[in-house]
Amino acid sequence: MKKIIKENLWKNILLIILLILLYFSIHNHLTSSNLVTDTSAASTILVATSIIAVIACFGNFAFTYEKVKRDKASHRYIAHLTTGLLMLIIGISLIFTAILIKFIMGSFIIVDATLLLLYIACVGYDFWDLLRE
Repeated sequence: MKKIIKENLWKNILLIILLILLYFSIHNHLTSSNLVTDTSAASTILVATSIIAVIACFGNFAFTYEKVKRDKASHRYIAHLTTGLLMLIIGISLIFTAILIKFIMGSFIIVDATLLLLYIACVGYDFWDLLRE
């Protein structure tokens, strides 16, 4: 049991580092695009990003560690890969959402805090699902 918890912790640390690195790349790309001034296009991209986030959230919350054979490394790694990819997609979608909302309505700390809390809740759910057996 301790092994899978450590693996999950490392997965989430890696995801956070990856998302921080991706933030700067996504931010640079979006701020150099015409989306900064074209709020209509930014709104359209925001809708598409939201759909992607909803799909990833559905997959993430539908997944359960209860069905994973925890004594088999291959099963654990496939589970971590699956949840990791879904959480990465959620994180990237939240990054896009935060940046696009700034283009559309300006900086608003409550929106940023809400998006951060949403990602923290996803991480919390990931650990809760792992521990609930």
